[in-house]
Amino acid sequence: MKNKKMFFCSAFKYVVPADYERWFEELAAAGWHPVKIGQWSSIAMRFEKSEPRKYRYVVDMQFTAKKDYKQTYEEFGWEYVGQMASAHVWRKLYTDERPESFSDVPSREARNKRFIIAISFSFTMFLLGALAFAAGAIFGDLTASDRLQFSIAAGLFFLFAILLGLVMGKVNKNIDR
Repeated sequence: MKNKKMFFCSAFKYVVPADYERWFEELAAAGWHPVKIGQWSSIAMRFEKSEPRKYRYVVDMQFTAKKDYKQTYEEFGWEYVGQMASAHVWRKLYTDERPESFSDVPSREARNKRFIIAISFSFTMFLLGALAFAAGAIFGDLTASDRLQFSIAAGLFFLFAILLGLVMGKVNKNIDR
């Protein structure tokens, strides 16, 4: 039996933070634990097999974390697992009741709104890129080959913008989870 496993694009599959946390927790219960979470972990994340653990995971979006951000979590017994872009991943071992980091609905909503802000920034950038490529394809003094390439780029950028729009809708629909 293999004791290492790679998961690809997990952050794109589980876009609602509560779903992503649950995914981490199910893997931990089966004995799969992340080796290191870093900047590229949203694309590829490595796990190693060890004894099953009952961990509570938290994925928290912090664009600019306050000076005492990590210290505050650690004082409450949370272990820092790593960071993917602005998303910080924490875990806490427990036996009885599942601990909460965001213990009330307003704090969970605030966390999810931070995710929506991050996604909407990417959505805006892809939409502007799509419009720029489309304008270049329509109005630019380009060869037929260049016009085709600009059109393909515009289509891909629009596709990503649509996907990000759907993600924003899904997170917004689950804002209190």
